[in-house]
Amino acid sequence: MDKSEFGIWAMLAFWGSALGGIALAITWARSRKRNPATREQIMKSLQQRLEKGEISRQEYARRIAEIDAKESGPQC
Repeated sequence: MDKSEFGIWAMLAFWGSALGGIALAITWARSRKRNPATREQIMKSLQQRLEKGEISRQEYARRIAEIDAKESGPQC
């Protein structure tokens, strides 16, 4: 294999890796949008944090109120 063949293979490897990386990033970004946490998952997480003492009862109540406000939509 002479030097010109190596250059072609190196260029193909570079562009293949670059395009593969871009495709992987797009796929990852799309999958994150499709799988938001459900209300039940959020409530369970908040309950566990409250039980562990990571958040206060006031913080727990505030976050529950925020979730309820987001679900009911904007108030005009």
